[in-house]
Amino acid sequence: MSHPAPKTHRDRQRNATAELIVEAVGQCLENVELTELTFAQVAEKAGLGERTVYRHFPNKDALLDGWWRAHKAKLEQDQFPDTFEALQTFPLRAFPTFDSEAEVMRGAVLSPQGRAMTLARNADRKAAIRRAVVGELGPDVDDDTIQTVCASVQLLQSATAWLTMRDYWDLAGDQSGQIAQRAIRAIFDAARQGRL
Repeated sequence: MSHPAPKTHRDRQRNATAELIVEAVGQCLENVELTELTFAQVAEKAGLGERTVYRHFPNKDALLDGWWRAHKAKLEQDQFPDTFEALQTFPLRAFPTFDSEAEVMRGAVLSPQGRAMTLARNADRKAAIRRAVVGELGPDVDDDTIQTVCASVQLLQSATAWLTMRDYWDLAGDQSGQIAQRAIRAIFDAARQGRL
């Protein structure tokens, strides 16, 4: 049995610097929209030279992708829900955490970069939702019903749904999470009863 080679001091230092940069991106995004974020701002916030930031993240897409992945992990959303139980509990857990970083999440939902970051992992998200839906409803359910349930569930557990309920209905994350959970259950119930 082989063991992975221990990380060198240089590897640990490189990882620590990347983490520092990603943390600085998050701090910058508290005051600056995604579209306005610059390498100079990130470097200053991290206390590093701009060239160091570029060495770790060669362009803005890579920088934002690094931040997005770390942010998702921090919010415990690095794995997409792929069971019925996980689908219905996801909004209960996620929406209150969105409240804690509301302006960053707003930027992620509304900016072109945020949309691009979300779309970059959409195939994985859709596959996980489909596994959950087919796992719960069974493989004999028609494709139209599967697609209807999958698309509806993806919308209901999204940051877009959270933001809509926050902005248009003045709901806190725990409230909108409960509403999304009830709606997801209702959609599955309707599908089981052949009413979709």
